[in-house]
Amino acid sequence: MSDRSNLAASIDGAPLADEEARDLWTRFSRYMDEHRGDMAGFARENGYVSVTPTFERGRALLVVRTTEAPPEKPAQRPGGEKPPPRPGGEKPAPRRGGSGKPARGRRRR
Repeated sequence: MSDRSNLAASIDGAPLADEEARDLWTRFSRYMDEHRGDMAGFARENGYVSVTPTFERGRALLVVRTTEAPPEKPAQRPGGEKPPPRPGGEKPAPRRGGSGKPARGRRRR
């Protein structure tokens, strides 16, 4: 038998010790049995912003946040530089010319 528990938990990204994680899972499970699907209610009742059960590395993981999650960073280009801003807004300029289809009567080779 493994000495590693199959239940894990983290609060704001910091992992809890196995005993603390089991205790949190026990309280969470008991609440969910009484309030089916009300994860937000469990979070509120315990002073958390959110509680999300998930599965990671062969273990059930309860992810708890006590603060709002930081906003996701926008994707960056290789090398870390951001693309230059486009003049006139975010939309690319329309292409000039045909529709991109071959002209009638012509065959693609």
